[in-house]
Amino acid sequence: MVGFLLTSCVSNRQYQEVKRANEESIKRQTECSRRNTQLEDSTKKVGKVVKEQALVISEMAQDTTILSSSNRKLNLLYNQINNAYERLLQKIRELEGQDAVRSSELSAEITAAQTRLRQQEEDLKKREEAIKGLGAQTEEYKKNLDMTKANLAENQKKVMELTRVLTQKDSTVNSLKNTVSKALNSYKDKGLSVSVKNGKVYVSVEEKLLFQSGKYAVNPAGKDALKQVADVLTKEQDVNIMVEGHTDNVAYKVTPNSVIKDNWDLSVMRATEVTKYLISFGVQNTRITAAGRGQTLPIMDNSIADGRAKNRRTEIILTPKLDQLFKILE
Repeated sequence: MVGFLLTSCVSNRQYQEVKRANEESIKRQTECSRRNTQLEDSTKKVGKVVKEQALVISEMAQDTTILSSSNRKLNLLYNQINNAYERLLQKIRELEGQDAVRSSELSAEITAAQTRLRQQEEDLKKREEAIKGLGAQTEEYKKNLDMTKANLAENQKKVMELTRVLTQKDSTVNSLKNTVSKALNSYKDKGLSVSVKNGKVYVSVEEKLLFQSGKYAVNPAGKDALKQVADVLTKEQDVNIMVEGHTDNVAYKVTPNSVIKDNWDLSVMRATEVTKYLISFGVQNTRITAAGRGQTLPIMDNSIADGRAKNRRTEIILTPKLDQLFKILE
């Protein structure tokens, strides 16, 4: 009985070892199978690479054949060029021997030519300096000439413009004279006259139409005449106005209460009164100036009565504005 148990125990232990050995063998087999699969995959990849490399080697072999052929051709061409160079070099040696004498002659000629060339260069340099001096003078003359031409052209332009303005001014003066004459035609025989002097229109009014003797208050007939003058001047805006009072050479008779002391005072007061009336009739005060001349500018002989009567006058002097003319002159 005891022997059976021992035999039974040994067999079970061996069985377990055999079992474990079998399981271990199965594992190793499985691992070998997996590795074999990996090796087969690697072998396929290596085979593919080997085929690609074989193709590349085949192409390189073809290129090598082509390069070998090209190399042979290049060697042949090189030999031909080298032979041609040797022949050319031999020809040059022959020519050098033949031209030795001629070369010496040419060298002498070249030396002489260089000497002449240096002399010509010196002469040319001197001429260039002279020409440069003349060129500077010529340039200065040209500059002055251009400036003179420009100034002349500018002056001609100014002269033409002045001529145009003066012609226009003369036309304006004549037109103004005709307009004033026409407006004051009814006073022509009453001591009023219109004339042109020195490019200005003079409206000359005798004392008898405006004032009583020795007085400076404007009478009714004079006011009507001044109203007619003002009507024209309010329409002629481009005209400056000067009112001048004039007397004869007879001394003014001063009265105890008189504010007038002499002919100067009388001429100024008369000019001032006329100016005030023109302004009251609509003439702009910025366009008009009053002045007294006394007896200093007679137009006739003061030794006769008619002459003195003509000298006792008030002149309304009309001058076209010369702004455009002054601008040109500037």
